Amino acid sequence: MLKKQFILLLLLATTFSFVSAQQNEADTVRYDYSFAFNNGLYTSFYSFRNNTPIPFDRIVSPTYDSEFFKKILLCETISYYDENGTLNEIPRKLIWGYANNGKPNIYKNDKINLIPYIGTISHFVTTELVTHYTGGTMMYDPMYIPSSTQSYTSEELVHYFIDMNTGEIISYGSKNLLELIKDDTELYNEYSKLGKRKRNRSVMEYVQKYNKKHPIYFNK
Repeated sequence: MLKKQFILLLLLATTFSFVSAQQNEADTVRYDYSFAFNNGLYTSFYSFRNNTPIPFDRIVSPTYDSEFFKKILLCETISYYDENGTLNEIPRKLIWGYANNGKPNIYKNDKINLIPYIGTISHFVTTELVTHYTGGTMMYDPMYIPSSTQSYTSEELVHYFIDMNTGEIISYGSKNLLELIKDDTELYNEYSKLGKRKRNRSVMEYVQKYNKKHPIYFNK
């Protein structure tokens, strides 16, 4: 009798797991370039990752109109109604980004930046102010009188990875890529054996290889 009960429970558990797996698969889709993200505001990485932004029509302030994407960079807080109809506020500096026309953007360096490449390792480009220093001594000339060090600032392009398992934003480069792909022993060993110059030239090639082997899924 106990054996029959055990078998029945095992069958029920297996059936439940199978149905749950089917439901999860039905709710998600493997990402490709045709995928359109739900439009709205991301309050966190997880609202982006789950494809559950705050719809623009639930945002109270700034008002959603033709100037919304300019106003959002100037306001201090954003007011919106949640799914329960409760009015909430979030500091603008805490938003993660938004999706518009099905394309995700990330808030970084006080600006909104398109995420053009999506995968388990994603990639985007922004700009940052970089300070350069000039001047110094000419040690080979004993008559040289050193001038004071001068500096200038310029806005330059900066590349970043996004680890889609954790939401961490990581500086672009071969060293950090090795850390991101170390769970794939075959690919890690292949990439780490390349010479330093070739590793630097092959960063995006191996990002693409990794993403092909480790596809990413989003909620519909």
